[in-house]
Parts: sequence; structure tokens; C-alpha cells
Amino acid sequence: MALTALLQAIPTYAGAALILKVAHSSALRPGIIGFVTIATVIHVLLTALLGPRHPRLFKQAYAAEFFDASLGLADKVLRWRTQPKVSLQLLTSTVMLSLLSIAALTMG
Repeated sequence: MALTALLQAIPTYAGAALILKVAHSSALRPGIIGFVTIATVIHVLLTALLGPRHPRLFKQAYAAEFFDASLGLADKVLRWRTQPKVSLQLLTSTVMLSLLSIAALTMG
């Protein structure tokens, strides 16, 4: 579950928080860290519970290799990274977070 949070959920919800920050939204008044934490926990729990039962519905979020107890950490990440859709996901997250960070920093 930690890999799902670290590699999938946190970049998504950090990006969403940055979008709200750049848009000067009041939705984040309680705190950005709280928003990202709660959204990440819900994402991970739903993915872990419903991903194996409904793989077609959760195909973008559920990475079966993250939940394979026979694999070590490095093997889990290696198997996940070698999938073509994951490369695109990582590239998209990196570019999005970089651009949103620059926008948030320039807006004060």
C-alpha cells in the first residue's frame, strides 16, 4: 500500500492541491497537507480493497505487483516501471508538478 501511496496517489493529489492553490481556491483553507493526506489514504484503501475485485474498473490505479508478497521492494518497482503506461504516467506527473510548482511560486 505504501508504494501505491508514494508513486500514484501523492503526486496526483499534490497536483490537485497545487491547481487549487494557483486558482486561489478557498477549498484548501483547512490545509494542503490534510487534503493530500486524506485523499491519499482514501485512494489507497479503495485501490487495495476494490482493485483485485474489479480490475477493469481500477486498471489505472491498481498495480498488482505492489501487493505481491513474494517480490522485494526493488522488484516491485522494477516490474511497475517497465510497463509502457507507467512511463507515461511518471512523465506526466513530473511535468505537471513542475509546471504547477513554478506557477504557485510565481503567484506568491
